[in-house]
Amino acid sequence: MAEAEKKFDIVFRGDIVLGHKLDEVKARLGQLFKVDSARVDSLFSGRPVPLKRNLDGATAKKYQAVLTKAGADVTLVPAGSQATPRAAPTRGFTLAPVGASLLRVTERTAVVPVEIDTSGLSVSPAGGRLVEHAEVAAGAVAPVAVPEFDVAPVGADVLTANEREAPASAPVEVADWGLSEVGDDLLKPDEHEAPLPLMVADLEADLAPVGSELGQIPDTRRPLSPDTSALHLAD
Repeated sequence: MAEAEKKFDIVFRGDIVLGHKLDEVKARLGQLFKVDSARVDSLFSGRPVPLKRNLDGATAKKYQAVLTKAGADVTLVPAGSQATPRAAPTRGFTLAPVGASLLRVTERTAVVPVEIDTSGLSVSPAGGRLVEHAEVAAGAVAPVAVPEFDVAPVGADVLTANEREAPASAPVEVADWGLSEVGDDLLKPDEHEAPLPLMVADLEADLAPVGSELGQIPDTRRPLSPDTSALHLAD
C-alpha cells in the first residue's frame, strides 16, 4: 500500500504533555470534542481510547498537532490495529493518570460553606488604635512625686562647700637638682659612646682643568631655521 493510502487512528491513553495541568487539559478536550466533563473523565481511565479512526496521514498529523497543543499526549497507530477497549474489570487495580482525583464524585466530602457575619467588623487605618476610646477601661491615675528642681546657670558649681571632697595630698620628694650652663655637656666622659670609624675607600681621581671636555655626548642636532618671510605683524 502506498504511503498516501495508509490510514491511521489517533489513540489517547490519558497521558498529558509535560508542563500542562490536568484540569486545563480536560477543559480543552471538552471544548474540542464538544462533550461534557463526565465524557472527558472517561478518556483518562488509563486504557487506550481511539479518538479518531481511519484518517489519512496528513489529516492524522494535523489532529495530533492540535491535541498535543491542547496538552493531550496522543499516538498515531495504523488503522484497525488498536482494538476497541474492553469494559473495565470488576476486580483488580488500574493506574490513574498523573494529577487525577482518586475519589469518585460520591466519595468526595461535600464542603459546606461557612457563613461569617462581618457586619460588625471594621478596618482601622495603618498606625491607628485597635481599641476605641469608649472600650478603654478608665483606671486610677497614680500620683507621681515631682521634686522641685532649679536649673543652675552655665558654669556654676552644682556642689555645695560641704559636698566637696578635699583632694589628698601626696608627698613629693624633690631631688637635689641643679641647672647646667647653656652649651654644657650633660654626659660624663665615661658615658660617651665612641663613634664607629667610617671606612672610606681611597679614590684615584684627578681634577680636570676648568672648561675641559668631561665626556658629555655632543648635541649633533641641526639648529632649526624656520622661514618667516611670509609672516608680518598686524597693526
